Amino acid sequence: MACYIPFVNTEEDCERLATQYSDSIRVRLSLETGDAIKGILPKKTLLWLDPAVDGYHHLLVRRAKGEEEKQPRGRGTPWENLIDKFKEKQILGNTDLLRNPDRQRLHSFVTSVLDLCLEYESDWITVPQLPLVNDVSRNKINRALAKATYEWKADSTFRGTLVLPLIFTNQRQYKGKTERNKRKSIIKNCFEDAGAGIIWVVDASLSDQKGSGAFRRRFSDLIEFHKDLKKWFSEETKIIAGPYWGINLVLWARELCDYPAISLGRGYQYHIPGPYYMPRASARIAIPPLKRTAVVDAELRQWLRDALRRIEPKDSAFQEISDLNENFDLFLNRDLARNQVAEFYKSWFDELESVPTAGRALALYQVLSSAFVFGKKMPKLPKVEGSGGDAAIVAQQLMLNCF
Repeated sequence: MACYIPFVNTEEDCERLATQYSDSIRVRLSLETGDAIKGILPKKTLLWLDPAVDGYHHLLVRRAKGEEEKQPRGRGTPWENLIDKFKEKQILGNTDLLRNPDRQRLHSFVTSVLDLCLEYESDWITVPQLPLVNDVSRNKINRALAKATYEWKADSTFRGTLVLPLIFTNQRQYKGKTERNKRKSIIKNCFEDAGAGIIWVVDASLSDQKGSGAFRRRFSDLIEFHKDLKKWFSEETKIIAGPYWGINLVLWARELCDYPAISLGRGYQYHIPGPYYMPRASARIAIPPLKRTAVVDAELRQWLRDALRRIEPKDSAFQEISDLNENFDLFLNRDLARNQVAEFYKSWFDELESVPTAGRALALYQVLSSAFVFGKKMPKLPKVEGSGGDAAIVAQQLMLNCF
């Protein structure tokens, strides 16, 4: 069975899980969307349930900026509807209580949150935590949340594993050894205080397909943080990384995480839940020879035609690009485009997983190196790709971090 962990958020995700990722042993659900999809998950799927407590981050950021809280019109967002079920639901949005946690009220909050999680019969549950910020202002509340989680587990029927989330909100928080070492004690304390057994790491600000010029260093810093985690914790502590597009695969291939978290045909980035609706993203398709995706629009159609003129017909990439060109109208349908991305990603992962563990980093490097060489022969991608317009840039940046 595959070791990746799909993040399942919608009914469409469940369909792709059943048809394309049926070898997934476990999936991750968020409590804010779980009710809508738990009944349509494939049977015998193990669950990792996340209580979506990190969504309070948005309220705190808004209040720190002095912005008035917007009242929802009519029915609230899924996250707002969820927190209405929590006792003491405002406790994590109160900056005074972050600095001086009220243990009794916090215990009531955590108990109500995790009791809801119990209803799903999941054997992994995320420890309620706020995302990391640049200073230490959330350390005290996160440690108090971890302790309250331990108390809840001791009094509950839950006998599964707790997952400590380390959700970064920008790259400065793991940039450089000094910054990383500042976080060592709070991470270890929260892990031990909660009685957790697994660590989940994700940078919510990282969309690793954008091709930013700073990504080479940023990827390196993220890799160094994962190396530090391996030093700070025993071999028994399992680590989840992502979801991302490719750096999760690099971490996994280098044995710096045990479970790469993945998306199912869309996103490939973690979005902190909260009191908002996600904007509708442009449809994207995977371009297999480049190991990346691109926005489906008229300019991409022309790019595919231009690319075909630069490829020898006997090259395997010719057929892959030709298939995209011939089926382009189908991919204007958002669901079909996402199916194509999910299918490509599955085949890419299966190819890597078939390689013995010791050879995976080299195998990934070779695949990305081929994508880089191919991309250098291709025209620039449409302007909508912004800094990622160089067809080879995504493969290049990942390739340079495989060792």
